[in-house]
Amino acid sequence: MNPATDIPPLPFTWQPHNKMLICSLATGGQHLAMMQIMAPTVVYYAMKHRMDSLLLPMPNMRLDASRPPAWDKVILIRHALTLYETVMWIDADAIICDPSRDIRDALDPGCPVHLVAHRHRHKSVPNTGVWVCRRDERSFALLEDIWNHREFVHHRWWEQAALMDLIGYEPRDLSSTYRGESRHSGAVRFLGEEWNSRRVRPADHPVIIHFLGKNKKLQEMQRRYTEFLTHVF
Repeated sequence: MNPATDIPPLPFTWQPHNKMLICSLATGGQHLAMMQIMAPTVVYYAMKHRMDSLLLPMPNMRLDASRPPAWDKVILIRHALTLYETVMWIDADAIICDPSRDIRDALDPGCPVHLVAHRHRHKSVPNTGVWVCRRDERSFALLEDIWNHREFVHHRWWEQAALMDLIGYEPRDLSSTYRGESRHSGAVRFLGEEWNSRRVRPADHPVIIHFLGKNKKLQEMQRRYTEFLTHVF
């Protein structure tokens, strides 16, 4: 399955070894530093659960320099799905702290797209910091529509805002009001918050901790890496 796409091509190729890929990329000094800390956790997780891993520190390169860096994940996921049955994206400012759980056990087999919606007071905010897509026509269609939803290219939430709008959530005023079902809403299921746990409001027994927002603390991320090591040794 390799439908026509408006999404730019990748400037590189690689050969898959497993059916699933976990991937990330980083640009900018802060995210590059965080990727150095989180990368060993991703590589270990992939090896433990028989996945491939692709981590791209890109200090002087972009997949599409015409857009903010967050949009590069859409390009990478879209093309990776032509090689893998399942692709899991994890932001460079997130770290796996409990590698024992296989995320595939949490996926709905009838649904191709999975992510976490964070609860905040009386609203839910879908978050693309951890984003799982299966090779499926619905995944390709959603990724294409996210890319082509140009209203949100420079939105504060970038590709996340486009996804939210396409699955029935209102991102324009940051209210995240749920408007109701849309064309793509049936393709998306929400995971438990342990798969994308906020640093400031951690889930019980988190698998992945996400350092959301501007206040990203490298020391705390390093501490989480030390906790990760307790699950390994």
